[in-house]
Amino acid sequence: MAESKSPDCQASPGSNSLIAGANLLFFCLEFALAVEIRSVSLFADSIVFLEGAAVSVLTAPRLNWGLPRREAFGRFAVTMILVPTCFIFWMIAANFDNAEIPSAAPLAAIGVVLLPVNIVYLAVLNSRTPTEPHFAIRNHAVTNAAIIGAALLTWGSGTMWPDVVAGLGILYMNADAAEHVWLAATQPPAGV
Repeated sequence: MAESKSPDCQASPGSNSLIAGANLLFFCLEFALAVEIRSVSLFADSIVFLEGAAVSVLTAPRLNWGLPRREAFGRFAVTMILVPTCFIFWMIAANFDNAEIPSAAPLAAIGVVLLPVNIVYLAVLNSRTPTEPHFAIRNHAVTNAAIIGAALLTWGSGTMWPDVVAGLGILYMNADAAEHVWLAATQPPAGV
C-alpha cells in the first residue's frame, strides 16, 4: 500500500486522501501487532506506512498549502517517522534483556496477508510504465517475504535474532523514509 515514495509520483487528486488513510490504518494495525508480539521486523515495516501517509498528504494538490505550512507538516511527519525508528532499538534491547521471542504465528500471518496484496497491486501497476511507486511496492513485497522468513526462522530457532536481523534489514532498506517526506514537503505538488 505504501505507494508514494517520491513527490514526483502523483496519484489522482481524489485518491491521495484514500491512500493516506489506508497507509495510516495499516501503520496503526501493524504497529499495534508489533507491540503485542514484540516484533522488531513489524516495527520497521510499519514505518513505511507512515511515510506513505505523509507523502500522500503532502502531494495532494487540493491542500494548496504554502511552503511554510508544508515544511511544518514535513517536520511533524519526519518526527513521527523517527519516533518508531528509535523504538525499534528499544525493542531490540528489551527483547534481549528479557529474553523475549516474538510470536512466530502472528508474525507470519501479517506477512502472508500483505504479500499477496502487494503482489496483486504490483501486477496492476505493472500494466503501466514502471515508476518509483512500482519499486516501492516491490520493496514492500520483499519486506513481507522477509517477515515471513523471519517468522519461520524464529519459530525454528527459538530465538529473537531472525526477527532482529529482518527488522534491521527492513530499516536499512527504508532508511531514506524521512528524506522522502522532507523532499515532498519542500517541493510543491504537480499542478499547483
